[in-house]
Amino acid sequence: MQKPSDQWKKLRRASLERARRNMIEPLEVVHLALLGASALYLAGFLRLNLFGKTGEFSLASGAFVLLVAAAGLLVPVLTGSAFTLHFTDRRLGKLLRE
Repeated sequence: MQKPSDQWKKLRRASLERARRNMIEPLEVVHLALLGASALYLAGFLRLNLFGKTGEFSLASGAFVLLVAAAGLLVPVLTGSAFTLHFTDRRLGKLLRE
């Protein structure tokens, strides 16, 4: 079997770099969204567990509970997306180093 030519190696590298630029880099905001949702969920969890019930129910506390619930729903979805993005990025990096 013949070795790949230099032109083939350059073309392969250019296509892998383009795939990384077009697929991975625009989705890196998923990591920040996961960090934000996790922080909000943890803050809500700690507030509800440590400070317990407040005497009065206000519109602000209701909105906070809804935000914490939404963050709790987003955390598993964003975790799966972030793991997929991470492993895809590692695989493309490995292919680029070959």
